[in-house]
Amino acid sequence: MASSRSRRMRSGGGQRFLPRLALALLSPTRAMSTVLPGRFVVATNGVASASELTSKEFLLSHPPGAYTTARTCARAARLFEWTTHVERTAASAAAMINDQAGSAAPAPSARSSLLASIGNAPSLRPKLDATVSAAVRQYCSTYGREDELKVTILVTWPSATSGAAACEGSTEGSPAAERSLASAEGSPAAEGSVACHIAPLPPLPKPPVKVEVRGAPRANAAAKDSSWVADRAPLEALKREDVNELLLAGEGGELLEGSQTNFFTLEKGCLRTAGEGILAGTVRRLLLEVCEAEGIPVILSPPRLDDAATWEAAFISSTSRLLLPIDELYLPKDGKQSEPADLVRTFDNTAGSLSAKLRDLVQSEVEAHSTEIA
Repeated sequence: MASSRSRRMRSGGGQRFLPRLALALLSPTRAMSTVLPGRFVVATNGVASASELTSKEFLLSHPPGAYTTARTCARAARLFEWTTHVERTAASAAAMINDQAGSAAPAPSARSSLLASIGNAPSLRPKLDATVSAAVRQYCSTYGREDELKVTILVTWPSATSGAAACEGSTEGSPAAERSLASAEGSPAAEGSVACHIAPLPPLPKPPVKVEVRGAPRANAAAKDSSWVADRAPLEALKREDVNELLLAGEGGELLEGSQTNFFTLEKGCLRTAGEGILAGTVRRLLLEVCEAEGIPVILSPPRLDDAATWEAAFISSTSRLLLPIDELYLPKDGKQSEPADLVRTFDNTAGSLSAKLRDLVQSEVEAHSTEIA
């Protein structure tokens, strides 16, 4: 996938993971909820235990890495599009490991072993299977199988930055620094670590589903880098509580994707969505299959905000939302919360509409595109 130009918000380089207290400060309005016990489980390299961290806190409490969010079906017995999640996570890890300018870049001497261990799907899959299976078993044995589950997976590895931190106080190239670096590279963690967070899958949002156009595309959308969770925080801080998602707009007004979703429009009976410069999600893949089966043409080109008046419908898709028709589209002023005057479009998604039909068809295909949990 080609990367888009970006005005991505950054707070600096290096390892960017935060202690628990700082996590609450990222979302002042939610600070109380971050300290209450939750129905969560975390597993690391196959060992599971109860946790109070939300999925966002879980990601922010670790070093940057490759992550993905999956969902269960069939009462937590199966994982939707699991093979695709494994392949995408391995591809994201490989891209980040090979990006020597990135904050997660490993020491050059560790690159080959990391690529062999976690940068390809066949090697990564057994590690993911064992850790996800342990986490789901722990959750279901504790809380039962009444809920479908949100499964957040993070793959990390020692970076050159963390190696340098380990050598702090030693002169670069000195025997002490070399011994410290060699020790880090020779440890089990040098081949990567797999962690998994389990939470109840949230209910689907009820209409009206509202989205805002806010922020620029990600620097490297093809790699699902957990740093994006922190990078998008300033945008989310401006989002009203009743707004479901933020759409990222390019400099020319093209709408590539959401901050956590893929984005689509219906135009003259055709489905339009960006074909590059995005992270192609699993629900997006299923929607394209549904459109092919239904004879609905697909245009792989990003919708343009200037054309919003002509859209027949608009959607976002993600693991937790599946395919979600948009009811209201807002264009807020830079740095301001959206107001009623910022409403650009409303859409009719009532029963019998094509948007409602596509939503229902995607929901009906989830279990058929799933894999039994090992």
